[in-house]
Amino acid sequence: MTQKTKPLVDYIILILYAICMYILWKLCELGGMRYWMKIMLPFAVLLIILLIIRLVLRYRGYRASYFKFRLVLFAVISLTFGGMIIHAAIPYNGALSWKVDDFFNHKKIEFKHDNIYKNGINGVLNDIDRKLSLPDKLYVSDDFYVSFKENGTITNVEALIYGKDDKGKLKGYLLSYDYKEGDKINVWLNEGEGLSVNSDKLLEPFIRILQKSHHHYKEQVNDWSLNGHNQTYAFLYSGKTQIDSAKGIYILDLEKIHDSESADYGLSDQRGIVGYEASLFVPNDKDISSIQYLIDTEYVSQERLKNQHDIEASKRTKKSEGWIEDDTNGTMYTFALNDKKIGYRLVVINAAAGSRFYSLEKSINGGQNWEVLNENPFADQGGVAEGIVFLSNDFGFIGIQGASGEHSQIYITKDAGISFRQVEVPMEQVTTIPKAAKEKGLTLDDYQYISMPKVKGNKLFITVTAGEGESDGIDFYSEDNGESWNVY
Repeated sequence: MTQKTKPLVDYIILILYAICMYILWKLCELGGMRYWMKIMLPFAVLLIILLIIRLVLRYRGYRASYFKFRLVLFAVISLTFGGMIIHAAIPYNGALSWKVDDFFNHKKIEFKHDNIYKNGINGVLNDIDRKLSLPDKLYVSDDFYVSFKENGTITNVEALIYGKDDKGKLKGYLLSYDYKEGDKINVWLNEGEGLSVNSDKLLEPFIRILQKSHHHYKEQVNDWSLNGHNQTYAFLYSGKTQIDSAKGIYILDLEKIHDSESADYGLSDQRGIVGYEASLFVPNDKDISSIQYLIDTEYVSQERLKNQHDIEASKRTKKSEGWIEDDTNGTMYTFALNDKKIGYRLVVINAAAGSRFYSLEKSINGGQNWEVLNENPFADQGGVAEGIVFLSNDFGFIGIQGASGEHSQIYITKDAGISFRQVEVPMEQVTTIPKAAKEKGLTLDDYQYISMPKVKGNKLFITVTAGEGESDGIDFYSEDNGESWNVY
């Protein structure tokens, strides 16, 4: 190596080092170990070779000039890319953040007590407790799902359980187990984000349900298997629930299991049953009716059941960005975008020949109570409610479509639903229709389905199509809160 080329070694080393740090940063940001390692390998190998050469030169007495300058370059490269790598480790900023989170918050725990007949779900909880010290009182966030074979061997577990630790802080544990992937339960730790104590979601009643119904559900599984349904069986526990039908319900509050269709435990038009419920079913066979086991039951009036149903529907609506429809009765709920205490709902009061007729009700306490506001918001127009949205406490829209789904009308209110008027868009301003519609032989007269309005910036937009579910349409906008409309 000549005297002229020797100084280049140090600068090439710095360039290769910068390239390797860049690739390392992209790996931390985007993930893909194999892809980036293949790219880095030749640069890393060359860097190692040059470092060895540099050590040999130093051993032979070579001393390069501008050492401080090169040291500053090395520091700049290290700090720049090092900071970017650290940034990728911050939650949601890069692939590295997920690896870091997985390292600290993901545990794999050996699942030894995996027979539901012998251990119930206590086997799951005890195996986890030995490693993580679970809270004494546990709750389930949504559902606790556990499936098992005919011999009781647990095959799958899916649940998010949580509780307060010794310091009173909520701790969550996301459980996932699949026997095909090994004998370990995956547990992801949660610091309580989005969780709150809810007595209706206590997990302990599920443990008692499995204990008290042990012989009964074991016999039921055996009956199913004898009838040719030899496959996987499952329990689904969601906490406290209300029962509207007595079919397939078993009460566990007394020593003997009672079918709720018996005289002493029957439902009536005046009362219903509320209790902690676990459902036994065959996941891969919808033709087999599930069986529900209830514990800690109480009778409640149908009026109370209805109020609870309304409150639950209101809670779901508040979590959504628009409106929701109650599949059980067709009621459509929404809450004012600027005030979640103010709610509106379209309630079916009559139905005939595929059409429904609605009244409009309002709540001023977040859905706890409702009062009729407008007995005829659609002015005797029958059909199926298309949507309901209130952009403020007073300003909103309701929509109704014909039974055929080929046409609809939108109505606007600016006095909190006391009165409505139909929205009219200037179809006469339209000079052309979408190309795809022309190819189908459609004309402007076929465009009679008006969608619910959407807010974009300071404008309202409405799309008119040839029917429900059509994507190609004609857009109109309003800049004066729906007073007038123009073709977009």
